[in-house]
Amino acid sequence: MKKSLIALAVLGTSFAASAQVTLSGRGVLEVGQWQATGATAGPAADFRARTRVVDVGSRVALSVNEDLGGGLRAFVMCETGINIDNGSSTGQANTNNANTTSWCSREGHVGIGNRTVEIRGGRQNVWWTQGPLNVIGARWSAGDAITDLLTGGVGQYTVRGENMILLQAGPGTGAFAGSQAYMGFMGASGHLNPASPIGAGQDNGEAVGPNNSAKGKYQGLKVAYSQGALMGSFDMQTSDTGIQTPATAVTGSRTERSAWKLGAGYRFSGTKSPNTISIQYVERERTVTTAAGAATKGEENVVALVGLYRLKGGWQLNGSYGRASDRKDNNVTVANSGATSYGLGVVKVLSNRTHAQFQYRVVENKAAGGYGLNGGNYSGGAAAAGADSRAWGLGVTHLF
Repeated sequence: MKKSLIALAVLGTSFAASAQVTLSGRGVLEVGQWQATGATAGPAADFRARTRVVDVGSRVALSVNEDLGGGLRAFVMCETGINIDNGSSTGQANTNNANTTSWCSREGHVGIGNRTVEIRGGRQNVWWTQGPLNVIGARWSAGDAITDLLTGGVGQYTVRGENMILLQAGPGTGAFAGSQAYMGFMGASGHLNPASPIGAGQDNGEAVGPNNSAKGKYQGLKVAYSQGALMGSFDMQTSDTGIQTPATAVTGSRTERSAWKLGAGYRFSGTKSPNTISIQYVERERTVTTAAGAATKGEENVVALVGLYRLKGGWQLNGSYGRASDRKDNNVTVANSGATSYGLGVVKVLSNRTHAQFQYRVVENKAAGGYGLNGGNYSGGAAAAGADSRAWGLGVTHLF
């Protein structure tokens, strides 16, 4: 149950009559097994099967909403990831999970808007991998095939970007509600001293240390469509880290990315709780240019299918399939660098807020492929080239 409190009780301010604070979130825990075996380098590079109790994206969200009159509202959102398996910010690989490090680690923004458009600033989701076309990983399972493949390989810059300004179409835009246009500043992300790299979501939008570039930036848009039985989306995103100034003592590099995704889906057997099926296609490019001027351009594509079918008695079946092509470097195919991913799930809906689920997921890499099961707290380690990742789990999700 969502718990709404008058802002006076929480903040002690004079706008209590119109501002509202809402606490919500979800807890997801799974008992199961994970492994990544069959590495091209041999058994020494494998992760043998291990049974574990694992958190799967639990979080707490605090939101503030104030009605400003005339259809205008102001709002704040702070969503913080939590690890209820071990109570820390580290995941199953004992490495830091950036989505559970601090307040608003998953998402944090301040905004103002109406039913037509909202303007938001902060760390925000741009949902390359989720939305109506892919409800499995967002709600009903521990993950899905398309997310596994979109978080590896050449990669787009982000699905959750920092230091962002975002415009989002509101419910008054009808079938196009949820469409977005955004831009953000990554500061020195990805091209500092290799001995102390900074990744997406870990910098503050400024260069760190003297003589480092602060020109890193990214931008993108999503055109979403949902009307009756039909749904679709078009996403695109570009990013450019810039490059350190030539005078710096640290060798710098510049990384430029571009990616686009086209998807379509269909709802059937009702509109309140429909079955869904969707297909998505992605193309991505990444060009890395060293300070000396040498450039490597990598290219790949991903295709994915997602389906959800509801049975009687609160039972549901879901499935996902994805294929990543062999990568091309400077237009030359890197042999056996692709992968195939699929997942199957069974869900028992216990109430509007609670369900139990069983899921089985596999990523099958070719000899030079290095994809793995996504999630900052899920995998027990980074799969070596050629290793196939497998996981099964039985868990419970509770929304509040």
